[in-house]
This record gives sequence, C-alpha cells and structure tokens, in this order.
Amino acid sequence: MKDPIQATRFRFWLWLIALVGVIVPRRLRADWKQEWEAELQHREALLAEWEKLNWKTKLDLLRRSLGAFWDAMLLQPLRLEDDMFQDLRFGIRMLLKRPGFSAFAILVLAFGIGATSAIFSVVNGVLLRPLPYPEPDRLMMVFPSSEHRGEHSSNAINTVTGPDYVEWRNQCQSCAQMAAHTGAQPGNLTGGAEPDRVRIARVTGSLFATLGVQPMLGRTFLPEETGRLVFSSDSGATGNTAVILSYGLWQRRFGADPAIIGKTVKVEGDACAVIGVMPDGFTFPDEADAWLPVALNPKRNNAYLHVIARLQSGVTPAEAQTELTAIALRLQEGASQSNPEPRVSLMPVQEYMVGNARPSLLILLGAVSFVLLIACANVANLLLARAATRQKEITIRSALGASRLRIVRQLLTESLLLGLLGGGLGLLLAFGVLNLLLAAAPREIPRLNAVGIDRWVFGFTLLLSVSTGIIFGIAPALQSSRLDLNATLKEGGAQMIGGTARHRLRGLLVVAEVSLALMLLIGAGLLLKSFTRLRETRLGFSPDHVLTASLTLPEADYPTAAHVKAYYQQALARLAARPEVQAASIINALPLGKNGARIQGDLTVEGDTAERPGARARKLAISPDYFRALGIPLLKGRAFDEHDTPDSPGVLIISEALAGRLWPDQEALGKRLNIGFSGETWREVVGVVGDVKQQELGEGASPAIYQPYSQVLNSRRWMLGDLTFVIRTAAQPQSFAAGLVSELQTVDKQLPLYDLAPMEQVIAQKVADPRFYMLLLSSFSALALTLAAAGIYGVISYAVTQRTHEIGIRMALGAEVGDVLRLVISQGMKLVLAGLAIGLAGAFALTRLLTGFLYQVSTTDPMTFTALSSLLVAVALLACYLPARRAAKVDPMVALRCE
Repeated sequence: MKDPIQATRFRFWLWLIALVGVIVPRRLRADWKQEWEAELQHREALLAEWEKLNWKTKLDLLRRSLGAFWDAMLLQPLRLEDDMFQDLRFGIRMLLKRPGFSAFAILVLAFGIGATSAIFSVVNGVLLRPLPYPEPDRLMMVFPSSEHRGEHSSNAINTVTGPDYVEWRNQCQSCAQMAAHTGAQPGNLTGGAEPDRVRIARVTGSLFATLGVQPMLGRTFLPEETGRLVFSSDSGATGNTAVILSYGLWQRRFGADPAIIGKTVKVEGDACAVIGVMPDGFTFPDEADAWLPVALNPKRNNAYLHVIARLQSGVTPAEAQTELTAIALRLQEGASQSNPEPRVSLMPVQEYMVGNARPSLLILLGAVSFVLLIACANVANLLLARAATRQKEITIRSALGASRLRIVRQLLTESLLLGLLGGGLGLLLAFGVLNLLLAAAPREIPRLNAVGIDRWVFGFTLLLSVSTGIIFGIAPALQSSRLDLNATLKEGGAQMIGGTARHRLRGLLVVAEVSLALMLLIGAGLLLKSFTRLRETRLGFSPDHVLTASLTLPEADYPTAAHVKAYYQQALARLAARPEVQAASIINALPLGKNGARIQGDLTVEGDTAERPGARARKLAISPDYFRALGIPLLKGRAFDEHDTPDSPGVLIISEALAGRLWPDQEALGKRLNIGFSGETWREVVGVVGDVKQQELGEGASPAIYQPYSQVLNSRRWMLGDLTFVIRTAAQPQSFAAGLVSELQTVDKQLPLYDLAPMEQVIAQKVADPRFYMLLLSSFSALALTLAAAGIYGVISYAVTQRTHEIGIRMALGAEVGDVLRLVISQGMKLVLAGLAIGLAGAFALTRLLTGFLYQVSTTDPMTFTALSSLLVAVALLACYLPARRAAKVDPMVALRCE
C-alpha cells in the first residue's frame, strides 16, 4: 500500500482485530503467518484489477477476505513486535508506576460497572430473557376489553367465561392452540405427616401443549379427567381425581420419589392420583406448585378463565385479534345481548407477566447509569490531571516522530486497561450486589428465579467495560495529543500544562457530575418522603401485640355451614382460654393482608328510591371480639355478641365513612340495609366503627360493612372457607406463635396454618415495594454524591497545585488567608452552581416518571428540591474548602520557587 493514509488505517484496523485475538501454539504461528501474508499479497493484486474481475471471482475474493479477517484475529496478537503489544506493556508499566491513582480509578469504575451489571442482570432476567418455552413470541394472552366492562373489578377485564373460551378455541383459525387457567391460588395438601400449603392452578388439559412443555414424569390431563368435574361458581371445583406436581413440590414434599406416579395425595380434601411431574423451573401460572383440571362453567355470567393462545406460524397478533373480535361479535349477536360492541385484546405473555415491574426496573437501570456516567467523569478528570503531568513525555514522543493517532492509541490503550480491570472487579462486586438485591426484592417482582449472572450479563459487563474505557479515555487522549511542540519544549513549557482547553473540559465534567448527582438525590428524596408518609398514615387500628394466621377449610372435609361453625367455635374457645390471649377473633379479609379486598359490592338503603353514587362497600364477616382484638374504636352503638345468631334479626356494623356517605345529616343507628346476600334480607345497623385501611395504605377511607360470621355462614358457606385469626396478646405476639399452632392442630391437625405473622409484619410487607425502590435509589444517590464530591475535590485540588506560583505572588503582595479561601472556593462553587441549575431543570423533567410511585408527594415538591440542593451545595462547599485551606497555608517563599 503506497498511500500512507491507507497504510495507517490498515494498521489501525489490524490493531483493533488484535484486541479480540486468541493465542495459538508458536509452531503453528509461523506457518499461518506466511500463508496469511501470501494471501494478503494475492488479494491486493486482485483488488488492483477489481473492475476486470467477473462476479464469481469477486464473490470468491469476498469469501477469502472474510477468512483472512479470522486469520488476522489469530495471528496479530502473537506478533509481539506489533505496536499494540508495545502499547499494552507500556500501559501496564504506567499503571504500576502510579498504584494509588490506578487503584482509585479502578475502584471508582468497579462501583459504577458493578452496580450497573447487577441491575442489568435483574432487567435481563425479568424483562429481556425470553420465556423458557418454544417460540415464546407466538404465545399471547387473550382477554376481552370494553370501556364499560368491570369498572370495579380488574379481574373482569382479564378473564372470560367458559362458553366464550370454547367458541374462541373452536373457531379461531389464527391460533394453533388455545388453553385456559384460573391462576394459582393457595390450597391445602394433606395426607402426610404434616399438612402443607401450596399454590394450586386449575387448568385445561391443553395448557401444557400450548406452552410446549412436556412432563418430566408421567403425563398431562386427559379430556375425560376434565369432564368428570362439576364446577360450582360459589365453592370452586370439586371432585378432583388427578393432580400434576411441580418439580419443586415433588422434591420438597415427596423426596424426589421416582415412583410417585400413581400414588394418591389429598388436595383440598379430595383424594387425587399423581399423574405427572413437570420439569424443573416450570411453575406457570403464578408460581404454581400443583395443577388440577378445571371444568368449564356453562353460564355466561361468570368470567373466571385466563386464556392463552399460541398463534399459527406467520400470523401476526393484529390478525389474530381481528379474527377473535369478529368471533366475539358473532357470539354476542347469537346471544341477543345488548352489551357494548365487544373487543378482544392480545398481549404477549411475557409482557403480561412483567408489565407492572417494567417501569420500576427501567427507572433503576436509568438511575444506575447516571452513577456510571459520574464514575466515568471522575476517571476522565483523573486522566486529564495525569496527562498534564505527562505533557513533556508526550511532546518528546511526538518530536521523535510519533503521529497523533499513535499517541491517541497509546492513551486509549491505557484507559481500556483501566476499564477492563474496573469491569473485572465490578463483575465480582455484581455477584454480591445481586445477592443483596434478590434477598431484599419483593416477591411480587415476576421471574426472579430467572435472574442471575449469565453469559449475557458477562457480555454486557465486557461491553460496558470497553465502552467506559473509551468514553472516559477519549477526551483526555485527544486533549493530550493536541500539541504545540515549540511552546512546550521551551524552558517555560511547564506552564502550559494547565491549558485553558483542559481546564474548561475538567470544569464541564464537574458540572455534569453535579447535575446528575442532584437529579438522583431529588428522585431518592421524593421516594423517601413518600415512603415516610406512607408509613405514618393512619391505619384505623392498633397493630402492636397482634398475631395473625390464616387457614382454609376444604369443602370436602367441611361440607356444610354447621361443620364450619363448629370448627371456628371450638378454635376460638380454646384460644380465648389461654391466659396470654386478651382477645381472639376471625375475619374473612384481614386489613392490608393478601385477601384484604375480598368482597366489594352494591347495597340498598331501605326507603331510598334514588340511586346513590358510590354507594358501594367492602363486605366483611367477623366474630364478636374482632374490634377489641384489632383495636378498632367503636364510635356508636354496640359490637356483635353471642346473641347475634342465624335465628336472630340480621344486624350490621358500618364504618364511619359509609355512615357519612349514606346518612350525612342523620343518625345511622337503627337504619336498615340490604347488601345483596340471601335474597331481600334487611339488616339493621347496630353500630358505627372507625375507618380502616383495608386493602392499600395509600387508599382513602374504605367504606365497610361488618356482619356476624354466624349469620353470613348461614347464608353463604363459601365466604368463610378461608379465614384469618386475629389474636391480641399480652406479650410479644411471636412468643404465642407456637401456642397458636398447637391449639389449632388440636382441633384439626390436617389443616395447614399459613401466613403466620405479627400484624406489624403484615403492614411492613405492604410497603415492601416502595421500601425496596427507595433504598436502591437512595444507595445510588449516596454513591453519586460521594463521587461528585470526590470529583469537585480533585478539580479544585489540581487547580490549587497549578496555581501555587500565583497564590504565592498574591500572598507576597499582601493577600490575606480569607482572600485565598474566597479565590479558591469561588472557582469551585461556580462549577457547582452551574451543575445545580442544570440538575434542577433535569429533575423537574425526570421526576415526573416517579408519579406512580409517590404517595401524597408532588413530583416537584419544593421542600425536597430545596433541601437536597442545599445538601449538595454543603458537600460541594466542603470539597472546595479542603484544598482551599491547603492553598491558604502555602509559604510565599516556597510558592515563588514553584516555576
């Protein structure tokens, strides 16, 4: 290659190729090298006559060029005389020459890269990694959607009726397969030494085939096993005869017994034969432990099925959605219904599973990226400072013939070494950070079992290390290679090392650090304030010294209301007899518990002909001592007692919010309501209690209706199949946990107790999500603030070193210590104030992304913005003061000799 520019470019690309080369045996290297060079000469001769070649020769030349590229990857790294290895050896020597500088830079990068890799591993496992099924992009959730559907029940929006599912399955030509399930719900597994509480999903037999998953042992459900079931909309599926176990349950409960197929276990009171065991990792849907067949209710007024479909190859979701919408429209016309025009929506299964977690994780990834950028800015400032001290060296190398490209390449090699070493240490830190994340992460985040440091995370970390090496190294390299040889080689050239351009660049980096740190601080401050207000919200009850535990009475063992009532009467009597128990009660929906919503519905006021807007309430069943057990104040009237039986007149106690809504200017006591149970039964209001946070801490006052459990039990047995014990104890509630288990097992040892926890722990779990994200963002913010302070300190400290001679002259001419302090501090604070202005503007824009995570806090909360801006200014002032104080102590005579 005669053209020197082309030759330089060619050598540069060979150097890049060498970065990813591999080492081969020395004996093969010489032969390969000769063949490669001969091939290179032959290709260059052909390229000179490119226009004369036919298309076959051109294709062959392209193929051989690609092969030569791979040869270059193998050969170039082993040419130890190559410039790249000289750069690497020299770069390593320079890093070892200044171990303190190198260690600090590597540590800063390790924190940034490690935190980013850890968060990316969560994002990768939850959001990016495909579902572990064949062709997961063809799996779609199918659900009806209408602007008039299910206003008060999100479940109604995502579920369909049995007849609709059957027609969709039979008529949809765009779907290769279709299945349905009811989601996984807690259930009892009994029959062994200890009862167990497991998550049970009821599914159609086609679910496993639709997902493309085969059992590890045994088989899946047959059509006749589904057909024998009888479905009741009140009590669930009964008459189960077959069950499929998850791999985890098979190992935990049955010791991985390979002969488990055909054995009988009791699930929800039914004797079921184990027909299959699913492979390790399969827990669809909702982390299920076991699967039962689901029957299809023929009624169209009960939407309870979640539908999943596998699309035909080549069919788009839009095409399938159009076809299913047309089917839904035909079904509605055939049923002569007057509902709004139906629509059917499709959503990828993965998006459906992780939809709620996506915004939170992406915000965290963005936040940790800010930390990484601050780390890069810090290291870039360090490299700029070090490059200034190497100005003479670079000038001499340039004078001896080194091109600017050669110098930039040398400096970039050193920065890449720092990036790779920081990335290696960061990857080790990522393992520890990830373990902490998984331990603290709320269980509501889906697919956490797929999170880990895998090859994708390793590749991301490698790419991140190389990218950061280039990002923080390119600016110092370009600045250092821009030389004025004559000026630098003069005797006074040392004064050039603090050039205007370099100072400007270092200042811009500090401004960027301050602005990014302020944005993170304000975001964390908003979350912290929101979390604090959430914890301080009035609950409406007293959670201290309260122990809670739940159990389910399977209908197979407790088929009638009399059986259920006998169990609870005996259990409450035994608990109340314990000396450490002050009050014992039951409720069908524990406030802030997993089933805190339970039933919410309409009601009718006696004598009221006008429709009342918002006249809906939560309908709760309790035992007489419930209000005393949970510390809910009785404001008016009386509590329930033993005289409120199924044979006595129906009574109710309502919350203060409901009383104010129904009778704002009247007395609620003595009024009568029909709440929709047991036909047209009117119940008298005998008491009013304080409002309780029933489902969410962030919700308003929950209108609630309390009923005696005995009267509810007489009308609807299914409402009391799943109840929670609420026990107020004299001592710490944990100390009574063993006694509670013992007393309940005495009544029926085959019933597993679950969710055994103090009420304070139940409340803590309710704020687990905001606490997790607040702690993570606060940690990132603290790290960003520390790095930003270090960056400010480094810039001012370096400026003081460069201005030692000037400071000496000022002091010799009569400048006071205060004058020097003001001079140095003002230099740093100008940068800080510029970063503060940019950061405030960025925070005003970016904090709007946190709207859905805040409780009673505005995204532009003035107090948070002011307090955290002041904090950053105070930290920056301290970072400026330390080098300023050092400058003020300079001896003028010593400073005047610093030329």
